[in-house]
Amino acid sequence: MEKYVIQEALKNVPGIIYYPDENRLEVSGRSIPENPEMIFRRLDEWITLHFEKNKSLEVSIQLEYINSGSSKYLYEILKRLTVFSRSGNSLKMKWLYEEDDEAMLELGEHYRDTAGIPLAIEMIT
Repeated sequence: MEKYVIQEALKNVPGIIYYPDENRLEVSGRSIPENPEMIFRRLDEWITLHFEKNKSLEVSIQLEYINSGSSKYLYEILKRLTVFSRSGNSLKMKWLYEEDDEAMLELGEHYRDTAGIPLAIEMIT
């Protein structure tokens, strides 16, 4: 399966990978970098370029932990994706959380409910 690594997963940095054959973007891991702006700016630029050439995207987010700085930037990314969705693009977004991870469940619900982000929330076991 072909993949394009936007951000390599590191100890404190989430992996951000695009699978062109499936038109799927995955964000996973821990997001507690010292400078979250750099990571999420790269993702934001990639999203802009993606929607210049494509009209659809499937996004899957599965984080073990996220700090407040990263959370702020991720929220902005999700709002931006929602704008692309409302502009006639096809967008599916999933927020995945582990069964016993109440914090990640609540954060996904917060993103979905606060900004009207069309985010499907699914538990993984």
